[in-house]
Amino acid sequence: MTMKLLLFFGTSGARFLGLLLLSAGLSHSLNAAPASTNPDYTVSVFANAPKGLSNPDSITYYKGTIFIEYANGTQPAGTGGDSTIVQFSSTGKVLRTYRIPGKVDGLKYNPFDGKIWALQNEDANPSLTLIDPLSGTLKHYRYAAPTLHGGGYDDVVFLNGQVFISASNPNLQPPTPSAPNGQNIFPSIIKATIEGEQVEVEPVLMGNANLIDVTTGQSVVAQQSDPDSLKVDPSGNLVLDSQQDGDLIFLNAPGAPNQVGYRLHLSNGTSTQVTVDDSVFPTQASGTIYVADTPANVVYAVTSTVFPPNSAFSASDTTGVLGRVDLTTGQLIPVITGMQSPHGALFVPSLPEVRLDQVSSSAGAGSTESALLRVSRTGGVSQALPVFLSISDSETHESTSQAATIPPGASSTIVTVHFKPIGGSRRVVVSIQPDPNYNVVPDIVNTAVQALPEPLPR
Repeated sequence: MTMKLLLFFGTSGARFLGLLLLSAGLSHSLNAAPASTNPDYTVSVFANAPKGLSNPDSITYYKGTIFIEYANGTQPAGTGGDSTIVQFSSTGKVLRTYRIPGKVDGLKYNPFDGKIWALQNEDANPSLTLIDPLSGTLKHYRYAAPTLHGGGYDDVVFLNGQVFISASNPNLQPPTPSAPNGQNIFPSIIKATIEGEQVEVEPVLMGNANLIDVTTGQSVVAQQSDPDSLKVDPSGNLVLDSQQDGDLIFLNAPGAPNQVGYRLHLSNGTSTQVTVDDSVFPTQASGTIYVADTPANVVYAVTSTVFPPNSAFSASDTTGVLGRVDLTTGQLIPVITGMQSPHGALFVPSLPEVRLDQVSSSAGAGSTESALLRVSRTGGVSQALPVFLSISDSETHESTSQAATIPPGASSTIVTVHFKPIGGSRRVVVSIQPDPNYNVVPDIVNTAVQALPEPLPR
């Protein structure tokens, strides 16, 4: 069973020269600072690489702090050194560092277990490290079996208490006119579970699966030759970046019998393909996109108060831009230009954080149980905050709903949730569900997650 919480709520000449050189494909020779093409977006430096570190990439968020991975020149098969994970304050101050053997690429906070997941070695010899951000301890895991696709694992997302991982660097079929990069016939997305000291995996999406092309509505088989970053979009789809192919793969109802996949091919508005390394889906009008310019050893902060609803922004490693993706045509429209090669990206909303804490639980009449949850908020309390609870069973997909409100002047309220006991060692997970008025990504307020063990403690 899964419970979900729905929450309301330079000179002009130099700039022209930079844009001219960018359009000519010479942006990587520029050393000028990135520039915005739109007055609604501003760009500034969030953090330069700390002394001795280099190659920032993956970024994640935890309780007001930013975790950034520095690969330090380590090779994607794990040779040549170690990676360093740095925890920064919201103002870019170094708070804590972690050293992990091999090359970390995927880095995400898992709101369902409270750990930072660090995936190592995306090309071969993959492994996993979980960081406990409270104690600062590390725990290392190995995969139970060799990868089915022959490569490694790149990125990870968490959806409804499940763990999905992209299967990178697959063994490909020989190139053909219809698949010039080579066809992937192995899993491109897998579901992972930790059993003891090992990680068990099972396929979710195959590289040669039939997909629906977003622009034509026709059935296609995408190459999926380069599965890379993985995100969750505002509709709860998994979004896989098949980087070398210039494709975003949207997977609806991942792992379910009614799973459906869609392909959106990216371009610059002409027939020229665009590749991107990472994408984000703004969940509020006001917020910040953090983007790592890997070879420049800089992480930038792109802020706006008018991020459009239902939009996507992607970091293009080959053109040096952060751009808005037209989700109907696949065109990448530059918003920030002049970066060397942007990679990892993260969106952080400006609204206050919300927390959930279990207060107590008890057996009810007949076949029901209840749990008292405290819903608390940071920031201003002058206005009421409507809270909507959607209670759904991840196995049966049955759902109910109820509502509550944090009143004006209060920082929290107590909510009683009723549900049928599920027994055994399974657990109830309380997490954020999108605001239908803005289409907020599930679990975007990472602190608003509460795992309740089953059977419930008395």
